[in-house]
Amino acid sequence: MSVRIKLRCIFSINTNMLTPFLKYVSEGKVIRRHSDLQRFSFPEVTERIYLSFLALAVLSQNSDTKSFAKQYADDTMAKGTFDQVRMINNDLANMLAIVSGDPEITKKLKNKNQAQAMRQRQPVPVMALRRYMHTWEDHYKYLTMLERALNIVDANYKNVRRAVANFSSLNSRARTQVLGRLNQMLRSKLPYTDIQKKFKELQK
Repeated sequence: MSVRIKLRCIFSINTNMLTPFLKYVSEGKVIRRHSDLQRFSFPEVTERIYLSFLALAVLSQNSDTKSFAKQYADDTMAKGTFDQVRMINNDLANMLAIVSGDPEITKKLKNKNQAQAMRQRQPVPVMALRRYMHTWEDHYKYLTMLERALNIVDANYKNVRRAVANFSSLNSRARTQVLGRLNQMLRSKLPYTDIQKKFKELQK
């Protein structure tokens, strides 16, 4: 076998090996396969659910992005229930399945015993969240309800939630500050996801 053919074969093998990884990076999903569940603890999942709703609440109050929030909500609720983690689901649907679907799912998380105990103590108001996603109204009511249900205690998140709930009434400076803080949180916890990429457009 010539050196050229050998190099071609090696390059082809390496490319094939890299393809799944490159696809993973380009899609930027929180959960792409069931094995990804072991990367997260229960609080890390609830934190990302909360951030997703904060971002979608802002997007729903902006004329240029409210259609995205509606479509994302429709996609999240497309299966009717959040019973299982499915690779065709968007991130929010899968994360909601972790906290409210088949209890067996929590056994696949990091610190599974803690995850199962926390899930029992923190029931998520799924029906209320579905109503919220249908309307994207009463932000204060639903975001506060979600905050309590997910046991969000971080003061920074609470401050952002208060601003997000009244986003439409904020002045330009306050809006800019909220967008900056929330975008920083999304970059940290939900990088390259559909929500983070759309949210980033608000700062252009």
